[in-house]
Amino acid sequence: MELAEKWGYKTEQRKVSVQELIDGIKAGSVTEAFAAGTAATITDISRIGYEGQDYNLPPVEGREFSHRVLNYLNDLRYGKVEDPYGWNYLVK
Repeated sequence: MELAEKWGYKTEQRKVSVQELIDGIKAGSVTEAFAAGTAATITDISRIGYEGQDYNLPPVEGREFSHRVLNYLNDLRYGKVEDPYGWNYLVK
């Protein structure tokens, strides 16, 4: 089970068109976007530009899911939660 599903979020993996993303932002169904990288952190995205138009997402301060992911990754990185992925190595 994916971590997000454990937290009560429905997940699916599929391709998303730019138009679907823009439509979701306009309709208010896309409320968060972030980038994740190998440094085990996230970067919130506040707006997405497409064809000369900017599409703003809600303020970062009110985001629930991305903050939860960030907190989990930090806890994982600092050994506060179990590492089920084998990402951390103890260096002595």
